[in-house]
Amino acid sequence: MEPHDEIENRLPPDALFWAMEPFGPPLGEAACSMWDPKRFPTMREQQAAFDGEPTVPERDIPQARAMCCTCPLLEGCRRYAQDSRDEHVFLAGETAEERRKKWRKAGEIVKRRRRVAELYALNVPTAIIARSLGQAERSIRSDLRELGKGRSHLPPTA
Repeated sequence: MEPHDEIENRLPPDALFWAMEPFGPPLGEAACSMWDPKRFPTMREQQAAFDGEPTVPERDIPQARAMCCTCPLLEGCRRYAQDSRDEHVFLAGETAEERRKKWRKAGEIVKRRRRVAELYALNVPTAIIARSLGQAERSIRSDLRELGKGRSHLPPTA
């Protein structure tokens, strides 16, 4: 039996999907979804800036950053930018090149810990979490400690 089979038998399909999949783009009215004529001369130039192809980079990138700073969806956009690894568009106040410089092992650890936390919240045993994520069980326990769960609150191992 595969590790996913064990989880699927315990959880509703939607819960498993949201625990294992990366975050999607944030839902709601993002600042970048509406043209700001004070910042960009045309809608096309604003769209080009957020598509990662600014017309005048020295003007467009700071203006796009300023829009992101006022956006109510900024935190969700940051999570999406980290998880999606999009290599082209301007997201969460950063160009693709700026995000690329940050992509290291630390980013993968954060992503894994987010999945561990989701599965832990669904009472999935640590052994099954470890197999599902292709990690050693001690790594999962370490993740849970880092997430503030503590040893005494760890789910059963089998």
